[in-house]
Amino acid sequence: MTIKRRSEVLKISFSAFFADLGYQAAVASFPIIFVFYFHAPIFLYGIAEALNYGGGSLMSILGGYLADKYGRKLIAVIGNALIIILSFTGLAVNYIEALFLFMLGWWFRNFRTPARRAMLSEVTEESERKEAYGILHALDIAGATLAVAYLTIALYFGVKATEILIFTSIPLIISTLFLVFVKAGGKGVPKKPGKVALTIVISTMFFAFTQYSFGFPIITTEEFTRRFYLATLTYGVFLASSSLFGYVFGKIKLEEVKGLAFLGYLLAGLTSFGFAFLSPLGVISIYPLSVIMGIAVASTETFEPTIISKLSRGETGTAMGALSFGRSIGVLIGNTIMGFLYQYSYSYSYIFAGIMGIIAFLIVFTVLLRG
Repeated sequence: MTIKRRSEVLKISFSAFFADLGYQAAVASFPIIFVFYFHAPIFLYGIAEALNYGGGSLMSILGGYLADKYGRKLIAVIGNALIIILSFTGLAVNYIEALFLFMLGWWFRNFRTPARRAMLSEVTEESERKEAYGILHALDIAGATLAVAYLTIALYFGVKATEILIFTSIPLIISTLFLVFVKAGGKGVPKKPGKVALTIVISTMFFAFTQYSFGFPIITTEEFTRRFYLATLTYGVFLASSSLFGYVFGKIKLEEVKGLAFLGYLLAGLTSFGFAFLSPLGVISIYPLSVIMGIAVASTETFEPTIISKLSRGETGTAMGALSFGRSIGVLIGNTIMGFLYQYSYSYSYIFAGIMGIIAFLIVFTVLLRG
């Protein structure tokens, strides 16, 4: 299949590539800065990530609504431009400042996400959506993988994470320029999602309990290896897998709801159980588990927006906002609980995430049974 407006799909996707090339270095270094540089307890890290995603959930709803009301391109460009605040996290002098700067930039990342997804829907036909979202996810995570690669190399050579982050502003500026030149981004009509769409939103909330901040596996890896660069490399392994399989899922013929249930939610839940019981083996177990979690996340990032875009029939800003809202609320609650459980035992937190992943699977599985 050939996407008719492939150039516009690539502009949006390369915008995602450069955005992640910048801010994902901050994402990977934030737990290191927060927990190991500023010595914040891990339960506070869980709360910090909950605040990031909690405010982000509201920004997703707001961004989706404003995208339909005032134009998807306008909202996407404004939100994308303000992600650059993340780059100043390295200038923080304590964990409160680090949290504030990271949180604000992350909120604007959520603010622009529904609009960008809606723009991609706008430049494609319904039959092209799965491939387009697969391309978006593949380039998105490819940029993130490279971000983790240069961060890991810098840490290996003794450069502090805080010193690296200011340079992440450069790819973020390039990312915004790509969005500026996209020939799309009109308005839409806010529309309430139907029952199946609401089921997906609810299930993605439970899945988000499993898609905890990957900062937790980063922290786990550091605790078992005592090497910062091996810890950030965990995130790189996860992202590389997610990027590859995002492209694969976009190309192969697979029924979306079935792929979401089995290759997304169920696989993520089982992988969390793996982190709970196999992490003491070190990178021998953690890296393969990170690969499998990457597959699960690639499935959700490809199939969820594809399903929502089809069910919303083109009025996608508000619907994508609802999807991001469900994900963010789940991650908000999940990270808070993960942080408190981790304080007692790392395994408790991953067991909780595994159970929530199974619940998400069962919710979507009911849709499959109903046909």
